[in-house]
Amino acid sequence: MASTVDSTAHTLSQLGVHDDFASSVPNLEKNLNLLPQEQVGLAKMLLEMGQSHLFEHWAGPGVDDDLKKGFFEQVARLNSSYPGGLASYVKTARRLLADSKDGKNPFDGFTPSVPTGENLTFADDNFTYFEEVGIKEARKAAFILVAGGLGERLGYNGIKIVSRAS
Repeated sequence: MASTVDSTAHTLSQLGVHDDFASSVPNLEKNLNLLPQEQVGLAKMLLEMGQSHLFEHWAGPGVDDDLKKGFFEQVARLNSSYPGGLASYVKTARRLLADSKDGKNPFDGFTPSVPTGENLTFADDNFTYFEEVGIKEARKAAFILVAGGLGERLGYNGIKIVSRAS
């Protein structure tokens, strides 16, 4: 029967992960045999993106194994649900943080304005009509909520928003 070391070395070589690369995060390297091959691929991707800190405090095999597997299940979901995957997410986040640090504002040149609209009186015919139209259209709307705070800890002076597509 192949040893654990041989098995780990084989898994790493299959993914193009060199021993020195994985050994830079020994807590991850010790746990690689617990993971399906696709999750080892996600670990490699995270390491290549400079996310080795995620594995610094991992326990050895046999401790919190369900949590480790759950972590990679979540990483897999995030990677498949974000356009371009987590690599794209991290790249975009780094660019936005660098732009923020440099004082670049993505909204420069925009001028806020108050839109014109209807003045409605509760329960009259016009109100009822627009309420019915609005209920039908709300299914296609996205809502943005200003989350508050200025992100001072991150050095960001603009508003933060949370969006939710319905």
